Amino acid sequence: MKSESIAALAKALSLAQASMQAAELNSVNPFLHNRYADLGSVIEAARPSLAAHGLSFSQLIVNGEADQLLGIETILLHESG
Repeated sequence: MKSESIAALAKALSLAQASMQAAELNSVNPFLHNRYADLGSVIEAARPSLAAHGLSFSQLIVNGEADQLLGIETILLHESG
């Protein structure tokens, strides 16, 4: 079920994003040799600001076309429901 109004969610997300620190560039691309933040680093950087503003997320594994592809669906949740 999704909310009819996202006003509280939008306000909380705006405040959370304003207080987030950059994720640590903790990995190296073996092909381009550039540094990047892996998913764990991004989650670690985002989680404190999200929680401080009543936000959380859930990630679900989803099947793609003809069950040949897998993906991740991320759902953003707010304490208001």
